[in-house]
Amino acid sequence: MIVAGWDSVQGGQVYAIPLGGMLYEAPYIIGGSGSIFLYSYFDREYQENMTANDCIDFVKEAIILAITRDGSSGGVARIAVITEDGLTRLGPQTVISKNTY
Repeated sequence: MIVAGWDSVQGGQVYAIPLGGMLYEAPYIIGGSGSIFLYSYFDREYQENMTANDCIDFVKEAIILAITRDGSSGGVARIAVITEDGLTRLGPQTVISKNTY
């Protein structure tokens, strides 16, 4: 499970809760069957303090990479942005579709 949020002291945070129940925080969390194909991409391309638009493009590319390499990845992907102002779900025009890759 991936859990993310925002607080006034530490800002944006993301945590993973794997099946064993442990909780850990990291700059990014990758999950799902296609995640094995994404670690080198994240290691190479992730940067601290990316803009919201840079993050959206980064996540879109990660989803496309997972879909391309993993037959179980895909379907409808929804992207949301969490900031101090709250949660923003991106509209249908930004959803990754089969026609994107």
